[in-house]
Order: sequence, then structure tokens, then C-alpha cells
Amino acid sequence: MSRISISAPCFAGGHISLRYDSLTLVRVLDENGALTVLFDCYLGEKPPLKLTFPDGTEIQAQLRTIDLERVTKVALFWRGRANLDLHAFEYAADFNDAGHVWAGAPSSRWQAEERHRRDKLGHGFMTTVSDGTSEGDQLEVYTFIHEPSQASGAVTLALDYESRARIPQEPDSCGTGLYADLEYRVAVWRPNGSVSRTRGSFAPLPCGQPSDQTARYNSKALPQLILTR
Repeated sequence: MSRISISAPCFAGGHISLRYDSLTLVRVLDENGALTVLFDCYLGEKPPLKLTFPDGTEIQAQLRTIDLERVTKVALFWRGRANLDLHAFEYAADFNDAGHVWAGAPSSRWQAEERHRRDKLGHGFMTTVSDGTSEGDQLEVYTFIHEPSQASGAVTLALDYESRARIPQEPDSCGTGLYADLEYRVAVWRPNGSVSRTRGSFAPLPCGQPSDQTARYNSKALPQLILTR
């Protein structure tokens, strides 16, 4: 994570865009033209972070991080006012178990390390979550901390189109709605600095039909993280 602090009094209340590789986030400056962003460097420090102000002025910020060689990061991003949820099931955890990490139970760096002290396993947490309401791209990132003595195991990742599963369903998310066949992208950063990328989309579904609870969570859309000693 890298903390970015912005002060631009002449653009108070204005929108600023942050571009990082193919991701574009849009944030709003406060009434004093200030903004602090805790930015998730899911592709490491090398891609520059480009900030564009309301008048078109562009500034490039140098990211600074620590511990990249200790973590795997799984980033899910998409565009549109729809909500996707990234779910991580650590060591065969079931729904709502302690090892089920998602926006509704995000855990934290400190909780992950406290769990490691108890069970000697590596654990993860959500470092960034989105509710699908902001402008620009939406982003969720799961970060797993590798421990030198961790046992072998796996983290199963699943994807839920949460806003389409609500009843009544959002009209934009089903039928012929704007986001009925929503596209998403996934990037995985590994401790050795390698990055893998995939993309996919959801097939349209009829409106007005409740989603089957077991079918909502697509584990084929995301890679499984294999943990070794």
C-alpha cells in the first residue's frame, strides 16, 4: 500500500483521476481541495501512478511500498455501477468461517498476523473493497501474507455478482440491461514479482428470477492459490 496525499485548493470539490496501468479510479477532492488515498499497489511499484486534475494537468507520482516479496495480491476490477464481490476461502474454509474473507468480513493485516501466531499458517485480508457506486473503475484486492514456516494448502477464490443477486434485481444487471453481461479483469501479483492477467464476463440472465445461492459464487473465474512450504 502507498499513501498519496493531494493538496489542490484551486480545485476544491473537483474530480481527480488516478491511472495505474489499465486501471482508472475517480475520486473527489474535499472543500479544501485535499485528498488522501491509500493506494493498493497490486502490480508493484513499477507502473507509475498518473494523477489528472480537472483542468487536464497531469502529475506522475512515484509509489513506495514494503513487503512485496512476502505477499500475493489478487486484484479484481471492472467498470460500471454494479457490485462484484471477491471471496477468498482459506484452507478449505466454508461460508462464514473464520477463513472466509470478503468485503463483508475483510479481516486486516493485524488479524491475519494474530491468526498466524495461533495456527502458524499464512493468512490474507481485503486491502481494497468497492461497493460499485464510484465513478471510473471499481476495484477489490485480496492480499495474502506468506509466512516462512507456513504449511502447504490452498486458497480458493470465488466471484459473486452481488448486485444482480438482489431481489428485486437491479434492472441494469439483468435482461438486456447495461451491465447484464458485465466484463471484469483479474491481475495476480506473486512474491517473485511475476504478474498474471485474465479477463472474463458474466452471461446475461432474465430479470425477476432469484439466483440460486450455490450457483452465485463462481470459482472458475479466478485462479486457485496453491501454498507451499
